Amino acid sequence: MGFDVPRAPPAVKGLSGGYGSRTSLTLRKACRRKLATMSKLEEKTTPAGRVIYEEGGPGDAVFIITDGKVEVSRQIGDGQVRLAVLGKGAIFGESGVLRNQARSTTVRAVTPVTLMVIPKEAFLSVFSRENPLGLTLLRALCDRLAAAQSQLMAHQLYNEGAPYSAVRSIRLLAESPEMLAHIGSEGVVINTLPFHVGRHSRPGEKTTARKADLMFQASVGDEISPLHFAIENHEGRLIIRDLASHLGTLVADRRIGHFEEFSVADLRYGSTSIQAGGLDSPYRFQVVVERAVKK
Repeated sequence: MGFDVPRAPPAVKGLSGGYGSRTSLTLRKACRRKLATMSKLEEKTTPAGRVIYEEGGPGDAVFIITDGKVEVSRQIGDGQVRLAVLGKGAIFGESGVLRNQARSTTVRAVTPVTLMVIPKEAFLSVFSRENPLGLTLLRALCDRLAAAQSQLMAHQLYNEGAPYSAVRSIRLLAESPEMLAHIGSEGVVINTLPFHVGRHSRPGEKTTARKADLMFQASVGDEISPLHFAIENHEGRLIIRDLASHLGTLVADRRIGHFEEFSVADLRYGSTSIQAGGLDSPYRFQVVVERAVKK
């Protein structure tokens, strides 16, 4: 069955690049414009529970969700950990196709889902046919996401964090029953930065000499890394940094990590939600930053 691509498609949500960051949206808008030039695309219906593609598999197609939801996960230990749930209008799988790399995640249908499936050759041929330089530029854009991170953060993220000189207090509060059992209802007052959060290492596990300031007991398949995230004073501004953890860190529902476009996010005055690991991880916190009273 053919499916006409709308000329004014819905807003794109995506995977790689931090869910809506400026550079990721640029990439996806370019993809959307190119896909709109394709008169017909194949439509596929996938039942709930079926895997669309697996981590480590070939990047052989790009997908657009026209109805339903999919779950994005990564392997940890013997199980899968959810990273995101995508719905109608989302485009996924384009990074692996453009970069000619294996899939970095597994995507599974949460509900019955209808997808537009664009084979790799068809997707790439649109760029090659209409603008040979377009494909080269998009590939370069994908490859430069990580390289652009530091410059974008310096101009966009660091200048939005709470000024450290004007901070009265920083407190880490529990946001789940499991964390409440560990740190209590009063949480942890952070007096010295950087402040690292992680877990005890398991026997035989290779770790760095640096230990976390707040450490949790390790367990098999744990979603938190030995050094997972840190709260820092960076050039006078408060930030949270993911420390190359396996699953990344959610900060105000935005994932940061070494496999995302950004590995840091700003901390502002008030309360900011933090979750170490996947969407179902119990390592959930609130960081409360209080402004000093002006005299």
